[in-house]
Amino acid sequence: MLRITTCNDSEATRLIVEGRLAGACVGELEKCWRETASSRSPESILVDLSSVTFVDAVAKQLLADMQKRGTKFTAAGLLAKCLVEEIERSGCSRK
Repeated sequence: MLRITTCNDSEATRLIVEGRLAGACVGELEKCWRETASSRSPESILVDLSSVTFVDAVAKQLLADMQKRGTKFTAAGLLAKCLVEEIERSGCSRK
């Protein structure tokens, strides 16, 4: 199960992702992110991965693509922090 909560303020939009980011749920995150990016620049989107419990390979690719377009990530907890570090490393190696 996955839950995505959108919080807007004048400076940024925060997408809070909770649960398993795998399978069909990856498409749901992509849809939310694209809808948000259509009205705000990707650089003003912050994705909070603190409550993510699992991430599959397709989700990692989506997150890397989001990061490449300027989306920022935040995390708390070991799994989420390692995921963000992995995404940021992969983004650096693509440049």
